[in-house]
Amino acid sequence: MGALSSLRAAVLRSQLLRFALVGCVGFVTDAGLTLLLHSKAGLGEALSRLLGFIGAATVTWWLNHQFTFQVEGSASSWLRYVVITSAGAAINIACYLGVVHVLGTQPLDLLAGVAVGSIVAMGFNFWVSRRWVFVAR
Repeated sequence: MGALSSLRAAVLRSQLLRFALVGCVGFVTDAGLTLLLHSKAGLGEALSRLLGFIGAATVTWWLNHQFTFQVEGSASSWLRYVVITSAGAAINIACYLGVVHVLGTQPLDLLAGVAVGSIVAMGFNFWVSRRWVFVAR
């Protein structure tokens, strides 16, 4: 049981893993809000998606400053985070389109595009978040 406890402690100390876990919460928040706003509130696809993204960015910003980086948050760090995650989303989509262009549009090709885009964008978002958003002042 000691080895399992040590592994658990190491995982919880890993900022990158905590960042990835927060990203999973963000995905669920984003998808849930987008679907809820579209199907229940009757908003259009684009507006639902935009509001879902802003909601998810707010949730992940708060979780990241509390859980991942453990620094104080402010309105200016929230704005920096939203801008940075928007850039990360653009990187994600660009990587996805690049992979699909090279591999094709079969289901596994699309899945590969989503995976590559997500990993590259997460790496970018983690790096800039750690360097410019969640910096102890």
